[in-house]
Amino acid sequence: MRLGMMQPYFFPYVGYFSLIHATDCWVVFDTAQYRRRAWVNRNRMLSDNDEGWSYIRIPVVHAPRETRICDIRIDEKQIWIDQMIDQLQFYRQHRAPYYADVIEWLRTTMTRVDETRGHGDFSGTLTDLLQDTCRLIRLPFPCQIFSQMNLNLPAELPAGEWALEVARLLGAETYINAPGGRELFSPQQFSEARIELQILKPHLTDYRQGRSEFISGLSILDLLMWNSPSETLELVTHYDLESMTEVPQTP
Repeated sequence: MRLGMMQPYFFPYVGYFSLIHATDCWVVFDTAQYRRRAWVNRNRMLSDNDEGWSYIRIPVVHAPRETRICDIRIDEKQIWIDQMIDQLQFYRQHRAPYYADVIEWLRTTMTRVDETRGHGDFSGTLTDLLQDTCRLIRLPFPCQIFSQMNLNLPAELPAGEWALEVARLLGAETYINAPGGRELFSPQQFSEARIELQILKPHLTDYRQGRSEFISGLSILDLLMWNSPSETLELVTHYDLESMTEVPQTP
């Protein structure tokens, strides 16, 4: 079994979905500390400002620094769904071919999730939006929620050992991570546990964006504005896997 584990992000970039594609089991790591100005509650979309992009986001209630993602609440005072959709006018103005389809899907999906989750459930909303995006592009998303798994883990673990311990408890043969986490892990520890450690390198393939200069690494929503769901899934599959370990053979 190939395992992936990551915090839930808000409509993340294509590499996040490449990681899902490469795995058989996904753990939504919702007990990690919430970090402001990261990708958990925001992502980037095209705009006509000087930078060429702007943030879309879910507004959250201010919380202490050590608050876990699963304990963060959505700020219900802000009408964030309508505000976010209004931010996407660049795509209408620049004739993105799937603009109308994406806006209809977004409004329906986000309103349903918001109502189903009781408005304030931040982590649950992120997970549902990931599931619905995967469903739209027909990408299997066999996920488990870390805070609900009741795993018997040590009370304190270094940042790089969470994945190893979860992989061990779930009986994973391979653990796959994004390139940003490469320095966190000890290949030797994974080898000793007979678990292969792989790093996924996404290919941020250019596609038509209605502008002269391509901007890579935007939200998956940008891909969906310019590409059909099937074409988006094809772009998701553009990646390489690098093995970081030599797993000893069982005698």
